[in-house]
Amino acid sequence: MYLLEQDLKFPKDSFYSMKFQPYELKPSFSMKRVYQWHSYWYGQIYISFSGGLDSTVLAYIVCLAYEKYGLQGKIPLVFSDTGMEFPEIREFVHEYVEWLRWKFPTLDIELDVIHPKHNFKWVCENHGFPLVSKDTAGKIRKLRHGNLSEKYRNYLLHGDERGKFGMLAKKWQYLADTELTREDISEYCCEVLKKEPFKRYVKETKRYPFIGITQDESFRRENQYNHTGCNVYDGTTIKSQPLGFWPKQEIIRYRAEQEIPMCPVYGESVLDDRGMWVLTGEQRTGCVLCGFGCHLEAEPNRIQRMCTSGCKAHRAMYNWGMKITNNGVTYKEALEHCGIPTEIWRREGVVE
Repeated sequence: MYLLEQDLKFPKDSFYSMKFQPYELKPSFSMKRVYQWHSYWYGQIYISFSGGLDSTVLAYIVCLAYEKYGLQGKIPLVFSDTGMEFPEIREFVHEYVEWLRWKFPTLDIELDVIHPKHNFKWVCENHGFPLVSKDTAGKIRKLRHGNLSEKYRNYLLHGDERGKFGMLAKKWQYLADTELTREDISEYCCEVLKKEPFKRYVKETKRYPFIGITQDESFRRENQYNHTGCNVYDGTTIKSQPLGFWPKQEIIRYRAEQEIPMCPVYGESVLDDRGMWVLTGEQRTGCVLCGFGCHLEAEPNRIQRMCTSGCKAHRAMYNWGMKITNNGVTYKEALEHCGIPTEIWRREGVVE
């Protein structure tokens, strides 16, 4: 594998192999992509900042690139306050911006907090619960409420002559049957709580985002990245993803080696018995009651951990969320319909 020397570009047909390049090379490559994005948009950029690990490292890399290349202009870290984040995340967002200002005193770093027009409860009541995965939830919604042709309906349920890649998995098809399952399920939660506020921000400010997406987050994202690379200058989603080729464990390693602050809910960055960098606490943050991917988690899953948390704010969010209803079915019941346990024994010492 080789690099094209003029601007640290990888050959066009080799994006998939980028994540296997030497770890030591990756920060410089990411900073080059930051420079190119900044130059293309004349500094009209922003960082999509969730307070999570990836966006924390991303913000640090962007600031390093500004220093290295002498880039000018504001660096807005934009946080969408959905009300569904860990309380620790919401505190960390402000603390981290202050740390960046201390670390990079010559840079113009600011925090912009934006809000969705509706909350998690409204989305669940009006569109459906976020369960299984975005892709599966979208297919269920279409089968329950979409004006589908018979051919497309059959394709979603049975596949076609090309195979079964796009069909709804048989194990979840009962969720699309309105006679078997009353509650609606949809993929609209992220659209309403995250995407819409950022689209509004882009429209109002004419700034374009750095996003902390890593290549191994999902098959869909990895496949998309393999086609587009780091910087996407046109199409429906204009974005720069300078960390797109970093595997998760290298993100954890970089954070530890650079001593970048991290939200306490992640625990610590440590080497495991295999010599891999791992987190001792939460592996992902985002919306704390999100059901996407929850069926794949070992117990105690994210819902169960909220239920038995020693933090009163966590348990309050759990109790509030489990009572949300759609078509007379509570979120707690809907999770259990998908085989996702929502409770475990009470931890000794937890006060209700």
